[in-house]
Amino acid sequence: MKYKILVMSCDKNEDLWLPFHHCIEKYWKGHPEIIYSTETKANPYYQTHCYNYPIEKWTKRVYDTIKDLECDNILLMVDDLFIRQYVDNDLINSLEKYIGGIIASINFEKRFDPCDIQLDDKVSMRNHYGKYKTSVMCQLWNKNALLNVLNCEKDPWTFEKDNVSKNYVYLISNKGDFIDWGYTNRKWFGIRKGKWCRECKEFFDKEKIEIDYSKRGFYE
Repeated sequence: MKYKILVMSCDKNEDLWLPFHHCIEKYWKGHPEIIYSTETKANPYYQTHCYNYPIEKWTKRVYDTIKDLECDNILLMVDDLFIRQYVDNDLINSLEKYIGGIIASINFEKRFDPCDIQLDDKVSMRNHYGKYKTSVMCQLWNKNALLNVLNCEKDPWTFEKDNVSKNYVYLISNKGDFIDWGYTNRKWFGIRKGKWCRECKEFFDKEKIEIDYSKRGFYE
């Protein structure tokens, strides 16, 4: 499958880049090219595309980052997804058969809408009237479909909430087990409202990742 990983980040989140790099390099051997999107700061670990737009034009930043990438599909991720278990490349590559045409994407989160329709043992079709079909957490997109839905100027939270799906069909993982970044076992993971969730410290201590937690503090 000809796809790239695009990590949507920002200058103020540069303290997340080291743990993200540690985890993905350890637990996803042979991953595709990773590209970061920020405002002005370059990630020292990966190619970075900088567009200094305000948060209200977040969708424009994503659009301008991906429009010239040479790939058919894009795995869009946020920067506080710290992978916990080894990723099966064959499994991820097998998802290519699902997307394209009227099918825009596959959400890697666990299915959460009881009105979604199960298609097979891996994926379900999202409820046409369901919420957050345009989730940006961890979703494998057909590049052309992603460009189409990004043809607006919005912050990421409004983009997800407005759910302008352009009449595409959207899929979602049945079990949320394509990639383990910790969310299936906990209510909060990664960063919550700009602060560390305490589960991160437990995991980082195990991984021997040193973080200055005083800069953000912990979400309670």
